[in-house]
Amino acid sequence: MNEFFSLAIPPLLPLIINDLGIQYTQAGLLVSIYFVMYAIFQLPAGIVADKTDQYVLIIGGTLLMAGGMLAASLAPTYGTVLLAVAVSGLGGSTYHPAGMSVISDIEADTTVGKAMGIHEFVGLGGNLLAPVTLGGLAAVFDWRSALGASSIVGILFAIILALSGVGTPGAARKSSLSIGSTISTRRHQIRKNGFATFTGQYLVSIKAHFAWWVVSLFLLKFLFTLQSYGVRTYLTAYVVSRTSLTISVANTPFVAFLVGSAVATLIFGTLSDRINPHLLLATTFLIAAIGIAATTVVPVSLVILIVWFFVVGTLVYAALPVVNTLTSHYSDEENSGSLFGIIQTASALGGVISPLVFGAIATQYGISLAFPAVAAVGMIASTGIVVQYMI
Repeated sequence: MNEFFSLAIPPLLPLIINDLGIQYTQAGLLVSIYFVMYAIFQLPAGIVADKTDQYVLIIGGTLLMAGGMLAASLAPTYGTVLLAVAVSGLGGSTYHPAGMSVISDIEADTTVGKAMGIHEFVGLGGNLLAPVTLGGLAAVFDWRSALGASSIVGILFAIILALSGVGTPGAARKSSLSIGSTISTRRHQIRKNGFATFTGQYLVSIKAHFAWWVVSLFLLKFLFTLQSYGVRTYLTAYVVSRTSLTISVANTPFVAFLVGSAVATLIFGTLSDRINPHLLLATTFLIAAIGIAATTVVPVSLVILIVWFFVVGTLVYAALPVVNTLTSHYSDEENSGSLFGIIQTASALGGVISPLVFGAIATQYGISLAFPAVAAVGMIASTGIVVQYMI
């Protein structure tokens, strides 16, 4: 549900733009405001997740998230739609710190990469349903009806989950470790996988090393989100502008992008348990950047665009489970929520900035030129990883 609603607005943007009479920059703000709330509240949500029942936090957040989108579907003006989406983002901010900390707590270090991959795969399934469901309903009715109906389903889901009596699986959680011993253990494990080289020389102080590691992962997650959200926010609008297809048909390359994303999380989630992570990250960022940049010269054919964006989705999202696995390696039961809150804040910041920056580029220079700008982000990330590897 969280991933579904995080992608509820982009597939509807062409219709929202026409209905409200707004430009790409304003449309991008509708996406950005959702992640502004993520950026502000994910760290507090992570702290709460460390001190309370994570499942209660997830259920409450889901209710608020779906309720906000329901309000957006009923809002009469651009300003009120913006406010309602912000409320939805506040609810959505609770999920990742709580949900990912549960995975980190109950999985062993040798399987956490695979578990993170499965988690992202299911989440991207929610992403996949968004353009299919919302695009289909909007084609038959309108964007407000599509968003409203989906929001009601989300509210019902949260109520059913609450009534099911799901609770924190305390017996399955890892035995608690002190933060100092955990970081020391993770230091040894990550060094074996080559991450010591990736982050540069280890600092003498565990605390200082931990801070440097957080900064490194924070930047990687930020750049990943900046790139991935740049593509997925404007993909449907890009296809519409180049092909003049209806929104329901133009969403099919978007669906292909999300299918490729889901495939990537399964494959690279497992690989992240076995292969040097800096090699995976540098390579996938670089190849994804090349693919995104080449989008502007891909022939305007629906079949070709579907295949192309499937490949691009696979390349772009290959980095996601690797970053999440590395985050899990440094967390324990006592601090996992807070740690994922910090790293997911980077993701939220990318979600805030990406639609605004690339929306402004699309407004000023045309939407086709926004994609090479997105590709530059991947180039920067790949170069940064290589530079740190050489230090």
